[in-house]
Amino acid sequence: MTQLLNKVINALEQIILEVIDTNTGTVKWVEGDGEWAIDLFPNAGNQQAFAINEETPFLQDFLFDATLIWQAAENGKLRSGLWTETTHTNKELYLEAIAIKQDQHNLLVITNQREDFEFQQKTKQLAREVLLSYDRLFLKNEYLHTRLLSILKQPPEQSNILTTLTKVIENAEFAVLIASSDFSTNIENSAAIKLFDQGTLISSQPSRPIDIILRLMQNQLPEYERILSTNSSWDGELCWISPPSTLKWLKVAFYPVKNKLNEVENWIIFANDISTIKHLIQRNEQLALQDMLTELPNRFSFLQMLEKHIAAKQPFYLLYIDINDFRRHNEFYGHDQGDKLLIELSKRISAVVKTSDFIARVGGDEFAIMLNNIDNQKACKIAIQRIIDSINKPFHTKKSESFNISISIGAANYPHDGQSVEELMKFVDLSAYNGKKNRKNSVQFYSQSMKDASHHLIIVEQNLRQAIKNNEFELYLQPIIDIKTNRINKAEALIRWNHPEKGLINPDDFIPIAEKSGLIIAIGEWVISRTCQMAKQICDLGFDIKISMNLSPSQVTDNNLFAYLSTCINDNKINPRLLELEVTEGVLVDDYSAAEKLLSNVRTIGMSVSVDDFGTGYSSLSYLKKLPLDFLKIDRSFIKEIVADDNDKAIVRAVISMAHNLNLCVTAEGVETKEQLSFLVDNSCNSVQGYIFSRPIKLDYFIKLLHEQK
Repeated sequence: MTQLLNKVINALEQIILEVIDTNTGTVKWVEGDGEWAIDLFPNAGNQQAFAINEETPFLQDFLFDATLIWQAAENGKLRSGLWTETTHTNKELYLEAIAIKQDQHNLLVITNQREDFEFQQKTKQLAREVLLSYDRLFLKNEYLHTRLLSILKQPPEQSNILTTLTKVIENAEFAVLIASSDFSTNIENSAAIKLFDQGTLISSQPSRPIDIILRLMQNQLPEYERILSTNSSWDGELCWISPPSTLKWLKVAFYPVKNKLNEVENWIIFANDISTIKHLIQRNEQLALQDMLTELPNRFSFLQMLEKHIAAKQPFYLLYIDINDFRRHNEFYGHDQGDKLLIELSKRISAVVKTSDFIARVGGDEFAIMLNNIDNQKACKIAIQRIIDSINKPFHTKKSESFNISISIGAANYPHDGQSVEELMKFVDLSAYNGKKNRKNSVQFYSQSMKDASHHLIIVEQNLRQAIKNNEFELYLQPIIDIKTNRINKAEALIRWNHPEKGLINPDDFIPIAEKSGLIIAIGEWVISRTCQMAKQICDLGFDIKISMNLSPSQVTDNNLFAYLSTCINDNKINPRLLELEVTEGVLVDDYSAAEKLLSNVRTIGMSVSVDDFGTGYSSLSYLKKLPLDFLKIDRSFIKEIVADDNDKAIVRAVISMAHNLNLCVTAEGVETKEQLSFLVDNSCNSVQGYIFSRPIKLDYFIKLLHEQK
């Protein structure tokens, strides 16, 4: 029996040592042999007993913990975990030790885990290769998403959309579904039917693929309600368990297709079966808990840790970090550079959080952090500022191009804000989402007032949508006076919302919400159409008056804007020189290429271009000589104190001089006093607008002013 046992032990590549003296680490060889064991303990020889010493440092270190087991009164055991020992012959051994106390015996079992180690390494490599293949699949998703969007946004009369969509998605190697706004499936490809095939189930009415996906999202995503209420896109992993035999991991991408009123008309859904990679990952404990790209803990690991911290009932802050415009970065620099950015960002954040904190990558461009042992907002803000400072430094591409990014951070406190994983994740997601639209670093702490404000935004957005449908907007005109002739030669078109219950609402109260919600495109088109109508009406009365209209950042980057503008000009049969576009200098700096293309097109047809709010904080003035411009409008903040403030005087003089040297005319906004007007006249400003002449007025009053002037 002893001989058979020894063969089994050798086959398992194990040796059994009995510990004689726990204090000195003296052991006696009991069973097992093999070359690896002799390499590990070359000094053991044929001795009955020998000491484990610094020649095997990792094993010697394990003995300190094992002593507690051997000296205890009760039976027990302790595993060391896998470690590597380098022998005197420079061989690497991959070992695991188990300290055992059984009755009066103190035993040490050492196993050579070479085969397991090699298997794990192969598993890791295979998993990495599979991951890379799924990364390439991501690019295919992006391409198909763009293609489907372009088809769905075509006017129905211009193409047979249903036939075209069916042809495009049928060639996809992954599941593609196109649903209407209420999630009734319009089209699904054969890959979707195959992926969600439930075989011979007891139920005679198998679930539709779209129903399965929605049910999984509702049950597994804290952000599910926010995604639907805000009509947001989402991508991530879902686990589908369908008795008796289905267990699949799905990589799902969920995209809304919106009209100009920001209403969802369709949903595009992609689903890929990633069960293979999940199986590979689950066979390796490290891979199961680690994000392969950044080597940070993954979402699963983070949720586990979050559960543990909540169970410990120790206060902490949870941060949710989202990269602004990450998709635009990927489109501009490429997917590989996007991966490089994520890796670099993870390193920077890891370098500035404490070792007691826990950071993980929980989504495509999303990170989560537990700031432990912090129970006040002030300390949390200090930690957040370290993170922001670290990402404010430029990033670099492989071609040594530099760029900057911004992030949105949501923060919530345990136990004050939420007491469960679901609550905390939902609240930080909502907080980060609230700050995501402004393209700048933002920090939002969860609060009831923030939740109420989000609800208010949703209500205002709904009311705005109704206002567009019910034509509740009005366009006012503010006269612009030519200083040389002292006559009205231009007017600025300013929108007002004539709410049926609240009355007249100023643009400052609804334009920012329209920008965030995407409704600004529809509102902007209404302004263009109405401006053209008013310009035509004024021209037909014999007045040669130019009307300027403000463009939002979203309009500047809208590829359809110039075509719409041209259509309105042609439909109203007006001369384009009667129209002017006003663009803020912030837009010119942030979206230079889009602005340059648009402004060049409008100048070609005879329209003029003005830079609004000039001087409000941008240091680069190179765009002034590069872009096709006609006017600068000095911001009212410089005009307000122009009489008393020497700095404002110097700034205004400098702007006028610079503009004239660049062959640009200058308009001063917010002129309210004779003293301000006198200063501007003395310094050769070209034109002025402000309350000293007129507030914004309705069209009929404006025409009356023109008649009085004539």
